[in-house]
Amino acid sequence: MPNYRYRAMNGSGELVSGAMAGQSASEAARRIETLGLVLVETLTVEDAAPKRSFGLFNQPRAEDVTVFTRDLGLLLRAGARVNDGLELLAADSDVGRLRPVVAEVRAHVLAGETFADALSRYPKLFMPMYVALIRVGEASGSLDQVLEVLANERMRAEAVRRKLAEAIRYPIFIFCAAACVLTFFLTFVLPQFASVLHDLGAKIDPTLAMFLSLSAFLNANFNAIAICLVLLLITGWLLLRRPGVRAALLAQFTKLPLVRRVMPYYRAPLFCRNLSVLLGSGVHLTTALRILVDIMATTGPADVWNEMVDRVRHGAKLSEALAESDALPPMAVRMLRLGDETGQLPVLAGRVAEFYEAKLQRALDRLVGIAGPAAIIAISLVVGGLIVSVMTALISVSQLIG
Repeated sequence: MPNYRYRAMNGSGELVSGAMAGQSASEAARRIETLGLVLVETLTVEDAAPKRSFGLFNQPRAEDVTVFTRDLGLLLRAGARVNDGLELLAADSDVGRLRPVVAEVRAHVLAGETFADALSRYPKLFMPMYVALIRVGEASGSLDQVLEVLANERMRAEAVRRKLAEAIRYPIFIFCAAACVLTFFLTFVLPQFASVLHDLGAKIDPTLAMFLSLSAFLNANFNAIAICLVLLLITGWLLLRRPGVRAALLAQFTKLPLVRRVMPYYRAPLFCRNLSVLLGSGVHLTTALRILVDIMATTGPADVWNEMVDRVRHGAKLSEALAESDALPPMAVRMLRLGDETGQLPVLAGRVAEFYEAKLQRALDRLVGIAGPAAIIAISLVVGGLIVSVMTALISVSQLIG
């Protein structure tokens, strides 16, 4: 998404300048207007900053950004200036692979850019919501408090992501282990019996015959199959590095029945938690929703969220727009409607997030409790069925000999 440089007039008649991200100049202009600014010059595309190329082993982690946010907030609270804090963190090993980026951000700040504009040069590390809150903190003189809020929310979000990763990792591990056991059985164990059963003319049932054929195929083409699997894994890894491919896979993944049941419990706290933080920091509702569109696009199609923002811009209440879009569970919409009516939307949005985070944890526990035993039962049935078939064939041989 390109950045557009602008000069505008604020409510006090002062000229301000900065950069705003947008898919097009018109979208960037709309975002600038929602900040209460009046453009005085035509938008120009900002010169692309030299892109830092992150390799496989120097890619900063999300945890590095969280540590940077927390530590910078502590330094500012202790009385340090932004550039002094950045200088200290650029040499701090706790920041990890983010240190070169911190040094570059400090250089941009010393060159006269605002802290928010310097961070906006690295959209893969600092999301639009992050940059928007930093800009609010700089304008209000409460940057240390904003950084503390951001650090707490990032740690909370990382905890939720870890829960999701653990819930997905356990069934995948079980299925991979089961596949390895079955492959070992077909490749090394079953061939030991195949020649004996054929030579002695044992009665082989159709199931055993199918697995014997599969075993013979695996042994005859083992090298070719192994090479194909390695190439497939490398190709898949390269494709997953492309955002478009990840988005398409995510769209298909969210259509799975089990995922569709769990996804609302993930989407609701993600939306409500970030909405609570943005509104609580003084960001206008329309601006907050536009920022949230980029975040919520990772959970499904962005069209639903764009339509919701357009309804709010044209005068609809947030709860009404959410009810029409069917983007969140009905109970979450009802609680947000209460926040609309009482003027306590940031507080109630935070409570909705806590409620659905608890529901998400229970849903993940049930999912893991079902998937793990199901995988174990499935592989037990397959391997047990093969053993029974082999033993039946051997018993038929012993009866012929007897």
